[in-house]
Amino acid sequence: MTRSVRLAMGQALVEQRSFWRSAEYALFTFVFPLMILLLIGAANVGSYLPGTHIKNTTVFVPGILAFGVIVAAYVNLGSKVAVLRHDGVLKRIKTTPLPPGAYLGGLLASTVATAILLTAGTGLIGWLAFGAVPRPGGLLALAAGLVLGIVCFGSLGLAVSSVITSAESAAPVTYASFLPIAIISGVFDPTFGGLPAWLSRLVDLFPVKSLAQVLQGAYTARPFPAWDLVNLGLWTAAGAAVAVWRFRWHS
Repeated sequence: MTRSVRLAMGQALVEQRSFWRSAEYALFTFVFPLMILLLIGAANVGSYLPGTHIKNTTVFVPGILAFGVIVAAYVNLGSKVAVLRHDGVLKRIKTTPLPPGAYLGGLLASTVATAILLTAGTGLIGWLAFGAVPRPGGLLALAAGLVLGIVCFGSLGLAVSSVITSAESAAPVTYASFLPIAIISGVFDPTFGGLPAWLSRLVDLFPVKSLAQVLQGAYTARPFPAWDLVNLGLWTAAGAAVAVWRFRWHS
């Protein structure tokens, strides 16, 4: 293991300790999605998708899985990097013996760890509380969706952090840039519909809908989500390109 990797892993541990000691980050990143899962899931117990024998919770649970991934990998990472830049932390990191790449690598590794823990917690609660479990044949799509979703929204989080101009606007900007799309994509309500055709096609282009459909397909019998995986890959490339182009260590 090289020195940079060891330093990055050490920084990841520091970031994880800092995350769990911060009530604000832990509440809105980890607890908030689980609260939504329990509250809205309880309201959908015993109901079915119109015209099917599929329980609403079978589709709702993977929708919240997608929401949790986005909160951890996009909102948390994007807002945190913006705050660190605004507060001058990123600028000071470049003056320390810790290589900037190792610091950023540790931050990304900590984000991945948080997303994995949140995914595991959401899946476990979905199983225990609502009996929602992925199909054996959907495990490959579930794993691919989770991995690609974390990478995709992590790259988009770094990209959006570059356009946030103040620490105060970090959380509002990140939430406002995806929450409306999540709502009309049916992440919180599996029966949501009635959108105009043009708006429905537009929503299909965003990675929020693609990630939700990949994970929902792992719980219900749906065709392999080839387009959704490709779409997540395209957004990953776009987010990474913008992040590399616009990333700054100082405001």
